[in-house]
Amino acid sequence: MNRTTGIFCAVLILTSSFMMWGGPAYSQEKYPTRAIELIVPFGAGGNTDLGARVLAPFVREIFNVPVNVVNKPGGNTVPACVEVYGARPDGYTLLVDCSPSSTMLPAAVKNIPFKIMDRTFIGSAFIYHLIYLVTTNSPFKSLNDLEAEVKRDPGNFTWTSLGGAAQQDYGTRQFFKAIGMDVMKTKPVMAQSGSQAMTLTAGGHVKMGTAATGSAMPGIRGGLVKPLAITSKDRFPDLPEVPTTAEVGYPSLTSSQWNGVSGPPNLPNHIVEIWDKALQKICKDPNYIAQMRKVGCSSFYLNQADVREFVIKETEIVAKTYRAD
Repeated sequence: MNRTTGIFCAVLILTSSFMMWGGPAYSQEKYPTRAIELIVPFGAGGNTDLGARVLAPFVREIFNVPVNVVNKPGGNTVPACVEVYGARPDGYTLLVDCSPSSTMLPAAVKNIPFKIMDRTFIGSAFIYHLIYLVTTNSPFKSLNDLEAEVKRDPGNFTWTSLGGAAQQDYGTRQFFKAIGMDVMKTKPVMAQSGSQAMTLTAGGHVKMGTAATGSAMPGIRGGLVKPLAITSKDRFPDLPEVPTTAEVGYPSLTSSQWNGVSGPPNLPNHIVEIWDKALQKICKDPNYIAQMRKVGCSSFYLNQADVREFVIKETEIVAKTYRAD
């Protein structure tokens, strides 16, 4: 081997070593080292927002960096998703993901500017259920009464809608499908938020309202609305007087919303693993469980693979429900 060939080989070896070690070292740099933003695709005060604000301090305690909850409502969750999809895949801009921002979008929104499954699912953190409601002085005492009313006069049967990609809309469509009613023959009343939907229901502006557990509890306790049934498998501990949908004869009404954390496409695996360990720990924490219960949510952990499978299956179920439209 001559001198020139030897130098070339040495350079080649050094270059190969740099490429081999430099790449992984860059991709697995220390995380996190600065503030993390959790983008909530809804306004403040709804169950997803309330749950995110319970979750954030627990994450901050583990990561020792600020964790800021940022609300980006509107557009059936699309603007919030677009912001996260366009963020650098470094784990500092993440989505508080949920059924409306994942499984419901293909059924409720045309021409979505991204692919649902391209995001990096990280894991789930909490879940909440849906309650079917009427105003306190409503003549309807049960879901059976509502079924009779919508069949009697569907064109004047009013209900609260948040635009399509919302757990409330999905739960209402489940109800119509269960009783064999075409939702297009009924009369949705648009609300900009879950709290506005509660106001419409409490004021008697709709015949039926739906609300997440946390959003509904103050109105129920204050005597502003009357709960007819909750979609949970068992009665919710803080609302023991509210029967489940199965108990009142509607076992197919199961609309409950998972909530978790997702990131932009191509989020590095080591960041997913760091979050997964944190979520596992948090979801077992008795203090976290108690705080979630106060806002009408329950701790609910799934890992990355299980969330992906859950989303795929739920998307198919939602599509069948919305197809009746």
